[in-house]
Amino acid sequence: MGRNKNLRSQRGALIFLAPLAVSAIVLIMVLAVDSARLLALNSEMQNQVNAAASAAADGAQACGGADIAMSTMTARALAAAQAAGYDGDGGALEVLPGLLESSEENTDLVFRSVPESALNRSNGVRVSMTREEPISRLIPVGSITLETSAAVRKEVNATISAAGSAADVEGGLLGDLVGAVLGDPSFSLSPTQLDSLENTLVNVGDLLERMGVASVADLVDEPLVDLLTEVTGLVGGSAQPIGGLVDDLTGATGISGLYVSDVLEVVEGANVPANASFPVYDLVISTVMNSARVLSDSGSLLTLNLQTSESTLLQSLTSSIGELADLDVALGLHVAEPPKIVYGPARQDSDGEWVTQFQSADIRLEAVISAGLSDSTINSLISTLSLGLIDLNLLEDIDIPLAVQAGGGRGSFVSGDCARGGNDNDVSLGFDLVDTAVEIETGRIDPGTGTVIPGDVHAEILELTINTILLGTYTEQLCVDAGLAVDLYGETTLPSVIHNYPLECADGDCARKSLASGNSADDFDANVDITSLDLTCGTSGLGAGILSVANALVTPITILLEDVASDVVQGVVAPLLAALGVNPGNMSVTVVNANQNTTQLIENVSIVN
Repeated sequence: MGRNKNLRSQRGALIFLAPLAVSAIVLIMVLAVDSARLLALNSEMQNQVNAAASAAADGAQACGGADIAMSTMTARALAAAQAAGYDGDGGALEVLPGLLESSEENTDLVFRSVPESALNRSNGVRVSMTREEPISRLIPVGSITLETSAAVRKEVNATISAAGSAADVEGGLLGDLVGAVLGDPSFSLSPTQLDSLENTLVNVGDLLERMGVASVADLVDEPLVDLLTEVTGLVGGSAQPIGGLVDDLTGATGISGLYVSDVLEVVEGANVPANASFPVYDLVISTVMNSARVLSDSGSLLTLNLQTSESTLLQSLTSSIGELADLDVALGLHVAEPPKIVYGPARQDSDGEWVTQFQSADIRLEAVISAGLSDSTINSLISTLSLGLIDLNLLEDIDIPLAVQAGGGRGSFVSGDCARGGNDNDVSLGFDLVDTAVEIETGRIDPGTGTVIPGDVHAEILELTINTILLGTYTEQLCVDAGLAVDLYGETTLPSVIHNYPLECADGDCARKSLASGNSADDFDANVDITSLDLTCGTSGLGAGILSVANALVTPITILLEDVASDVVQGVVAPLLAALGVNPGNMSVTVVNANQNTTQLIENVSIVN
């Protein structure tokens, strides 16, 4: 009987618990369905913000080209989200421009937003979406806020050089400069060698492999001499003309204390692709200029000599100016800042400065022109004026010291538009270029400081012997005391764009496109004016005969000073500056290659200050 009572008690309990169990099962099923629904909805929202962020990042500064706007990024984000299934308006989407970059503490990527007024700092966009959703469609248990976000980074990076071009330099002056830093005055570079230097490219991937480093960002900390050694091997070894030149540079003055960062700058550790390349010419010029800077810092002004017998330009001048017997030019070089090859993106930093900036060499050049007067021409003129009563004796050549200050043309990489895929992978690259400011005055360069010491032209040129009946024979001297003014280009800023630049390097041969800010180098014109001229050696008591001779020499001496100074500046100084990257009135820049990094997408990334 007790047993039956227990069974009845158990059946009563089951009758009571069964509905509870069924309800629990139903609730679990409902929650499971709702959870799956919420997870699916969250995944759908994530896909939508991923698409929105990727589309909006095309409008960030580092990817959006010349004209960027917050409205463009917002419109792209909404259109991409709607294409991915989003059916609302833009109210639920928050679009924030900013920087997706490595954390200062570790290598993890973090997102730093920037205000709309500072869009020029952006390389990416963070898009977030919020949505209020009931926890259950069947059970009134309240609602939950779903939130998803994604940040996408896109950048176009370019390799830029303002290190000059392989110009045909009169008399092999560039070769003389290389020989000077090598300590070999007999060294010379032929136009063929110059062209070979400019047309020979070094592949970044091959160079990294030989150097045993993972990236160019790691390469910049290596000794420059190691880089030159490996480049020698990549261009065929020291037995080849180019390889031999690069190998010789490993022994140039001061190279042992330099690093790759002195010739190559990677902005903020940007990832240089392995298929990128750079020309050996730029490396050689930057290395030579760095070596010259070391010599300059030690107070030793590099000296290059150009003589009439070795220069077709000076021979032409000597034959065209009757008063000239010979003409020599001594060039002294003082380097304040060598050029670099620069790799980086088109955006600004927190101070509003463009992060990828480049410049040509900032140099001081001393050109001392030594003009020897023609004995026969001057003697003929004086004999005609004095009826043969005056004999002359040539004393000194006329030295015209010119101090050239080339203030280093510079530029910034200010815009790059990302390729959109498909058959067209070309981009446009925008630059702000500041022309080289070149100033020339009469004077010399202090080799210890590189500063200009102003000074006019002075030379004792003639000793005249006067034969008279009353006074007998006596002597007088004529001098040249002159001031010269050379009118050259000042500094101007001009925007410039390279259109349709290919991102792909066919067979490792990257496109090389150059742009210039102003006039052609052929348009360079040095206008030289005589500001003062005195031939009397400062003596007021000259006789009438001597004064007449002095007055007669004013015009030919004026022509000689103006023509010689103008032609030497235009024919010698300007080409040498151009070969060193300092193009008077024509800032020249070469883009060696461009790269669009693989899109980086981080889901649910947090914002940091």
